[in-house]
Amino acid sequence: MKPVNKGGYIGGFRDHGDAKPDLLARLGHFCSYCESSGSPQQLHVEHIYQKATTAHPKLKNNWHNFLLACPTCNTYKSHHLGNGRQTGLLKRFLWPHLDNTFAAFDYDSSGRVFPNPGLPRQISGLARDTITMVGLMQSPAAAVNYAALGIAYDGASKRSEAWEIAKRARDAYLQNPSPAQLRAVCDACYCTGHFSIWMAVFYRQPIVRHALITKCKADPVCFDATTSAPIVRGRA
Repeated sequence: MKPVNKGGYIGGFRDHGDAKPDLLARLGHFCSYCESSGSPQQLHVEHIYQKATTAHPKLKNNWHNFLLACPTCNTYKSHHLGNGRQTGLLKRFLWPHLDNTFAAFDYDSSGRVFPNPGLPRQISGLARDTITMVGLMQSPAAAVNYAALGIAYDGASKRSEAWEIAKRARDAYLQNPSPAQLRAVCDACYCTGHFSIWMAVFYRQPIVRHALITKCKADPVCFDATTSAPIVRGRA
């Protein structure tokens, strides 16, 4: 899950949809949860605390309560949490604008997502709960019903496909590590999405990883300026 920097507070929104241009400019054209790439029309202005909840009515048009989400993640998260499970969300899960969520999760070529085994026990539990909250991040083996199974398979399939595309891009780059090839890698990542997959595939190429961080609008403070290794932000 790509860590992001939303920047300073922006207010004055008459409707939450008015925040989309600023979110796109600061976060890129990606789902904040599953990292899929989407057009501005496809992505939703997602409420961390649901806009319909009676517990936090003032957060409906509040910049601090916004992220971008694909329709699947937005709908799944809303159904999973429901109006009765909206207490303490910022403490119960890991969030890409508060924590270094890149450091919290590991990815493999089959499309699975799992907590980084080096996490402290408490943070590992938060990572597991976050995976459960985001249907597209779940393993099909963990799906609780038929609908969730389809969503989980879709997420795993897309990540596996992104892994293969990133591998081919890495092979091409290693054969010709030119500035033009580096731009091609970054453009391919931006189009396919799944920033964390590309970072995992290029884990031995810090020059490429730094270029991906810039291109995909990941928060640079979450990565070492030389090695590109993740740095703790928030709880991870």
